[in-house]
Amino acid sequence: MNKRIIALSVVSALAFAACTEKKETVTEEPAAVEVVDKTAAPIDSVVTPTEVPEKNSQLAEGTEITVEGKITEINQGKDGYTAKIKMADGTVYFATISIPNMKDPKQYKKYNVGDVIKVKGKTFRVEEDTMIKVEELY
Repeated sequence: MNKRIIALSVVSALAFAACTEKKETVTEEPAAVEVVDKTAAPIDSVVTPTEVPEKNSQLAEGTEITVEGKITEINQGKDGYTAKIKMADGTVYFATISIPNMKDPKQYKKYNVGDVIKVKGKTFRVEEDTMIKVEELY
């Protein structure tokens, strides 16, 4: 029994010493990095004022829009769903459809992938995506 207590004490002491032992860390100097300005446009690709930006990138947050297109994806949420809507011109919007956001909750309807849907609501941005908080379904 005594030998067992001594052995456990030694093992514990060694474990404690190993945990508290100060370890030396070696840090390497970072390699030289060449900084390239990718925002500068080449001389032959200057943007002229007549060029129109991408359709949904010009929408200000809170803009009320009506969109009609085909549902290509649905993500189920807690109190509704988000439908990825692709319009005929290729523009993509993400419509959040939930009962609490509807002007008339009786309008709420569950759609499926492949259905054509027409929605009205206010826009907001999430990273690069234009989202629509749907208030009306047609």
